[in-house]
Amino acid sequence: MRIATVAVASAALVAAGATAAVAAPAPAPSITVKASATTVRLGDAVTFTGKVDGIKEGSKVTLQVKDGRKWVSLPATAKVAKTSYKLTDKFDKKGVEVLRVKDGGTVSKNVSVTVR
Repeated sequence: MRIATVAVASAALVAAGATAAVAAPAPAPSITVKASATTVRLGDAVTFTGKVDGIKEGSKVTLQVKDGRKWVSLPATAKVAKTSYKLTDKFDKKGVEVLRVKDGGTVSKNVSVTVR
C-alpha cells in the first residue's frame, strides 16, 4: 500500500512539472500604420509610420495599395529599426487609395488617403 501511494504521488509531481515547463505561445506578429496626411494633392508625398511587434529588426516592410480585389506592392519599402519603420510615397492618380503595410504574412490594418 505504501509503495502505491508513493508511486501515485511521484506520478502527480512529474505531471505537474511537465505542465509547468510548457511555455506560453508567443503573440502573433503585428504591424501598425499611420499616414502623415489623409488628404493630399496629386504628386504630394505622404509619410507612413508605424510600429511592429514580433518582427525582427532589419526586416523589410512594403507599402501595398488595393487594386480592385487584389493588393499590389509599391516600390516604397523600409527596414524595421528597433520596433518601428518610416516610408514615403507619392500618388499619381486622383481618388481614394486604400493602403496597408506588409511583412511576409503579417499585414497592418488599412489606411485611406484621398488624392485630389
